[in-house]
Amino acid sequence: MAAWLQNTMCFTAYPCLLLALLCVWCPSGTQAQDLREHDAICSADGCYAVYFQQKTFRESLRTCRDKGGNLATVKSIEEAELIHRLLSSVDRQSIRPRIRLWIGLLRQPRQCSATRPLRGFTWTTGDQETQYTNWQREDLPNTCTAPRCVVMTYNAADKSGNRNNFKWLDGSCALAVDGFLCRYTYQGMCPVLQSEGGGPVVYSTPFSLLSTSLTHIPFGSVATVPCPEGSKGEQSVLCMLRENTTVGWSNDAPFCSDAPTNWCQQNNGGCQQVCVNADDSYYCECSEGFDLNEDGLTCQPADPCLSAECHHKCEPMSTGFRCTCPNGYVLAPDGKACLDIDECNQTPCPELCINVPGTFECRCQEGYEADEDGECVDVDECQEDVCEQICVNTPGFYECRCADGYSQAPEDPARCQDVDECQTHGICQQLCQNYHGGFACQCSDGFELEQDYYTCRKVLESVQTASIVTSNPTSLSPLPTDLTGSTEMSQEEVKTTQASDWHVQQDESPFSASPSSDREEESVITNIHVQGTNRGSNGAVTLKPQNTEDKMNMSPSPAEPYSESEPRPGTGKRRHDKSWLLVALLVPLCVFIVVMLALGIVYCTSCAVEPRSKGVTDCYRWITTSKPAETTKAKSRA
Repeated sequence: MAAWLQNTMCFTAYPCLLLALLCVWCPSGTQAQDLREHDAICSADGCYAVYFQQKTFRESLRTCRDKGGNLATVKSIEEAELIHRLLSSVDRQSIRPRIRLWIGLLRQPRQCSATRPLRGFTWTTGDQETQYTNWQREDLPNTCTAPRCVVMTYNAADKSGNRNNFKWLDGSCALAVDGFLCRYTYQGMCPVLQSEGGGPVVYSTPFSLLSTSLTHIPFGSVATVPCPEGSKGEQSVLCMLRENTTVGWSNDAPFCSDAPTNWCQQNNGGCQQVCVNADDSYYCECSEGFDLNEDGLTCQPADPCLSAECHHKCEPMSTGFRCTCPNGYVLAPDGKACLDIDECNQTPCPELCINVPGTFECRCQEGYEADEDGECVDVDECQEDVCEQICVNTPGFYECRCADGYSQAPEDPARCQDVDECQTHGICQQLCQNYHGGFACQCSDGFELEQDYYTCRKVLESVQTASIVTSNPTSLSPLPTDLTGSTEMSQEEVKTTQASDWHVQQDESPFSASPSSDREEESVITNIHVQGTNRGSNGAVTLKPQNTEDKMNMSPSPAEPYSESEPRPGTGKRRHDKSWLLVALLVPLCVFIVVMLALGIVYCTSCAVEPRSKGVTDCYRWITTSKPAETTKAKSRA
């Protein structure tokens, strides 16, 4: 008896509860409708609604939450396609061709992350999980210091399909855009009610939508069923949690008549597989190997992931299954395969970015390495002794160089090889000696190197003038002073017979040694003997006379004067003295030093300044052009 009373009270409470809900949701004109019939769309997972009201991001978020929802999240391709269907079906005459709508993505300052699909943005539901992104442009690094929010763009005049539409674009959260998208989720959905002849069923949803075209009715909605004339009139039912813990209508059809009806006759009662009639209602069943979903209408395999063929992970859902992908991948258009995200397209690295499956790697250019902060710094290759001689470090590279006198080896630029400078024409006047790293100019025997280390000059030789012995010494003329020629002779022809004397054999007839011509010289001179010198390019030469009976030995410097201590030319021997050269150099030097000292003493004496008694002009003398005649004559006589 108590159980019967309890059941009776429960069934009696249903009309009261229904009446209260009707008063809340349909207060007969006291609540304005914010949405038009085609401004919302529902699926088994929830509903999306678009509001064409210019508001900021925070104002839009507050409006959605006041109605029991949130700004829209778009985490999968299915959800994106549902939004595309919604925006494609709205009345285009009441909106602009190109609009921007807030969605539920927000990024706080300094939260940028170029490596993540959402770039550091967070859904307004508090998570960052997603299997879908549709950014319009690359992330801008200079926008990371301020809060950023995301809009979805839609161009009704675009005929290219969805390729350029429905893109995500981040911007300032304080701007008021054309509208916003809200998402409403519920613990279940009720099936669509069939019309009973009085007209289409009108559904009033918890987010203030009146529609006759919904395919899924949210929990808490009220359905108004028009009845034909002469019947009960309009009937209202509530989508609620039933006694069997499933979501369904508060009353079962028919609502306008009491006659039993074949519930499964029309559209199989809404059942996906098997519809079973009962006395006053019907229910759905599934075939073997399938389970009934929570909506009581559709069926899914006992383990839907067995035939899902997901490449990574399968998640059972009320409508079947859903394939998911790990971080770094995105779900392919077929909904099963996973495609690698090329994070390098977002330029997350300062230098080189290497995309690898599921992630990416930042690397430095050749010649650089990453420091503790991840920045690329130059590598000093010269610390590793990569060059044989000189190493010059440059940004990102190094350069091997060689010291003077060396050049880089063609087969290995890090090695240095000696440069043979002596192969260069004209680098030395006479001889060139090459050594590692340089060269030295040298001279032939009888020459010495100038201070420019290039030119060779002839060495001053210790020679004596020739003495000629003849039967008539008074008839001799002075020897010529230009006994040099251009003909080169071999060293064997220049034989030294005596150390410092000229030896001339007496001829039977007197002769004259005047230098009238080269031919006359050759007839007088027999042999030339040189002491202490070798032949060079400008060295001494040997001249052969035509008359072989007269022989004479002489030095290459016949013009050298005789010393007082030497014997006269007719004696046959004499000795050479070079002390005159030293005296000729020292005497003028000493005279010059004495004169300079005298001038200095005179100058210092004449310009001596007595303390505090002389002026600056006291050291000067007046000079006049006119002089006394007597003084001039005296100087002339002197």
